[in-house]
Amino acid sequence: MFETVAAVSTPRGKGGIAVIRISGGDSEKILRKIFRPAGKAPWENPRFASFGEIVDGDEVIDTGIATFFEEGKSFTGESAAELSCHGGTAVTKAVLEAVFKAGASPAPAGEFTKRAFVNGKLSLTQAEAVGRLIDADTDSRRRLASGAARGKLREKTENIRKELLGVLSALYATIDYPEEDLGDEGERNMENVFLRAIEGLDSLIRTYKTGCAVADGVVCVICGSPNCGKSSLYNLLCGEDKAIVTDIAGTTRDTLWETVDAGGITLRLADTAGIRRTGDKIEEIGVERALECMEGAELIITVFDGSRPLDSDDRRLIEALSEKIQPKISVINKSDLPFAVEQDEIAEVSDKTVIMSAKTKSGTEKLYRAVSEIFNEDNLSLSSDALLWDARHKATVENARDMLCEALEGLRRGDAADAVCTLAESALASLSMLDGRGVSEEIVGEIFARFCVGK
Repeated sequence: MFETVAAVSTPRGKGGIAVIRISGGDSEKILRKIFRPAGKAPWENPRFASFGEIVDGDEVIDTGIATFFEEGKSFTGESAAELSCHGGTAVTKAVLEAVFKAGASPAPAGEFTKRAFVNGKLSLTQAEAVGRLIDADTDSRRRLASGAARGKLREKTENIRKELLGVLSALYATIDYPEEDLGDEGERNMENVFLRAIEGLDSLIRTYKTGCAVADGVVCVICGSPNCGKSSLYNLLCGEDKAIVTDIAGTTRDTLWETVDAGGITLRLADTAGIRRTGDKIEEIGVERALECMEGAELIITVFDGSRPLDSDDRRLIEALSEKIQPKISVINKSDLPFAVEQDEIAEVSDKTVIMSAKTKSGTEKLYRAVSEIFNEDNLSLSSDALLWDARHKATVENARDMLCEALEGLRRGDAADAVCTLAESALASLSMLDGRGVSEEIVGEIFARFCVGK
């Protein structure tokens, strides 16, 4: 079905080793041309590593390890081979060129995972999760992608599909054999299956808030008046000094952005200029940008100096917060100093209030917990629960749920069996698209185009 392709699967540049992956019907023939085993040949001992020389004709390029995989036993489902050589730029290039000379073609981005999907080794959601796993830059994103790559979402939807397939068989029976009356018990069983499926799909849809917050990240702005500790909190969440911290009011003038993991949620974090009235034109621009960030934020973390009473700038900020509909966490900072701030006024405009010290890191876990409680209300496990994380997934599941709701209403009204059957079948078809069954070639191509070469 496919020509034999090859690519370097490890990052380009100098390293301990490099791995060249080959997949397709000619994998064994190509491996025989470029690898001289020191002992038992890899094609005689599939899935076991063999040491030997990697050659280009009569020239020995390098010594390394070769592993051969029979058809059906590889990641792609095709016969495949992997070569591990020393990780220098020149040697890796020479080995790859030798593989091309022996008959392989360059693999496009995502080609190996695409073949795994086409050959039934992975569902589409698992394949997408593989791409997410490679791109994961926070531990939460890694755990989310790992769970999906292991088939947690597929397992959940497959159980729903199987029950629906069973009830569809019963519906078809009423159409083909109308004289065989299913009776009240049969209709009740169908109704229960529809109800369980709808409940299962609703529970999946509820996970999207958490899955999206981890996969795409939550735009989160840290705001507050000057010298309240915004930049100290920003640095604490980043795990390193990204923002300049001084005792001079107005030090932060521009908006800084960083992606961080907080309470299992990915925050696209912005540190902004202190919000106050100022005659400094440059600082004024920073304040305007801070206010703009608040408008577009999905989470607002407002920092107050707990060691002093609220001033006019703080109260203007509290008034502005009262008009925001986004989730709001108020951090009362500097808990290592004597407490003097009016906490009740702050709590009135906040969804969560956290008392902490960015300097001593005391209370950091409370802030993480507050973030998690807002975006992971059901306390979902990213690595072991089935979660939706992509808008395509959510739309597909919602469509299946809506079709089932209509089927259930029709069943209760006593509609004709074929009408109920058509709606249930549409729900099943929509649910099947989640894992790639019936998905257009254009969508599949777009998904795998996001992958790196070599995967």
